[in-house]
This record gives sequence, structure tokens and C-alpha cells, in this order.
Amino acid sequence: MDETVAALRRIRRFVAPMKPDVPAIDDALPALRRLLAAAGIGYRLVGGVAVVHHGYVRATEDLDVLVPADALDALDAACGAHDFERTASRRLTHRPTGVRVDLLVAGDPIPRGGDVYPDPATLDASDAAPDVVGLAGLARLKLMGRRHQDDADLVALLSRLDEGAYLALEGATPAPLRSRLAALRADALDELRLATE
Repeated sequence: MDETVAALRRIRRFVAPMKPDVPAIDDALPALRRLLAAAGIGYRLVGGVAVVHHGYVRATEDLDVLVPADALDALDAACGAHDFERTASRRLTHRPTGVRVDLLVAGDPIPRGGDVYPDPATLDASDAAPDVVGLAGLARLKLMGRRHQDDADLVALLSRLDEGAYLALEGATPAPLRSRLAALRADALDELRLATE
């Protein structure tokens, strides 16, 4: 079992006494990887799973996967054999677990952000798991998303970075997004300061 699946399993065990119907993301993720491999689709896992992968332990209720614009037909052809079904134009459901899979399709508009989803091949990959977006790509998507959850995820992830790692991340961030990244880094440092007082 890979580290991300193991972390998701620990999170589910922790949350289950408070929320017994917590989705089995840890069971659905390996099935999703098998489906995407069978369909021959290049992709990046993003969203909550990527946040957990990069070290911020939090619960998530779905799987978000960034796919190329031409991926949908190949996915449809492979879904049935892998226990997935299309439940909306950009959503799959893993039948055994009921876990939702949100398909973020390259070229589609990002809600609230005013940008479009990039092609997964243009985003860096994690060294530990090449199908998970790297930290720079994750930060870019979170900054483009402009949701409160995205900001909270980034603050938590940025608080884990030393100055050198942060500067490398800032250098990999597109210029128009750097001021928002810097503001979130300031928030992260402020929270660290408050935690030690």
C-alpha cells in the first residue's frame, strides 16, 4: 500500500467514530488508479488527496483528478469493467464505496477563478507518486481556485516549508499568483508564531 493510501486509511479510522458514513477514499483511490491506467489516460491527482499526500492531514470526501480534454470517451469505455459509473458530465462514482470522483478537465473553466484547468502534463509531479501533482502545481491550482478551503490548505502546507523551500515554490509560481501566495505565507508564519507563544 502506498503512503497516500495509508494516510487516507488512518484519517478514515480517526474520523469514523464521529462520522460513521465517511467515504472510503482509501479504497476508491487504488480502483481509480486502475481505471485510469486501463483507459490509458495521463492524469494528476489533485484536491484533498494531493493535500494529504503533501503532508497536511485532513479528511476529504471525494477524489479530484485532472485529466486531458480528450479523456472522457476513454474513461466511459473503461468505467463498467472497473466498477465506476458516470453520474454527471464531469463526475464518476465508484460503485462499491459510493465515492465521488470529480473530473477536472483541461480547458474547462475553474469555478470562481476566472482561469481554466491546465493540462495535467503541464503540472509537476510528486517525486514520491508521479500520478499526484507536485507541490508547485498544487499551489497553482489552489491559488487559481480561490475557495476558502484552497486558502486553508495552502496556509497549512506553507507552514511546513522552511524559507528555502518556500522561495523555490514562489519561484515556480506564475507571477500573477505570487502576491496571493506571499499573503498566504504571511498567514502561515503568523499562525506558527501564535502557536509558539
